[in-house]
Amino acid sequence: MTCNKKGITFVILILLSSIPIFMKDKKEFNLNITITEIFMAKAGNDYSRCFHGAIRRETDADGNPVCYGKIKVGDGYVCAMAKDQNELGEWLDMLVLMVLDYDIHKNHGIITCIGDDLFFLN
Repeated sequence: MTCNKKGITFVILILLSSIPIFMKDKKEFNLNITITEIFMAKAGNDYSRCFHGAIRRETDADGNPVCYGKIKVGDGYVCAMAKDQNELGEWLDMLVLMVLDYDIHKNHGIITCIGDDLFFLN
């Protein structure tokens, strides 16, 4: 099933595994169903540079809904977190654009010490 809401396209894909085709006796059986929500991010308005990944929905400690997204772009991944899928789509679009146009994955970054903690900056 594919939906398009406010310019963000997402696909819900249902993968079914180990489903008995026919059962003569009426025993209970286990359905192993995995539901994966596929999300798309694109670089700017260029639909030729689209990437797909999965998102996960959870709630935070206060009970607020949170969406996590992880999309493979080239040799690396971009990950983002937001309060809803619309905001998540904007974050992932920006990250894909930065990876493709500004090569942020090619930057090895530096490690700096702030207080007693080490931080990686790229």
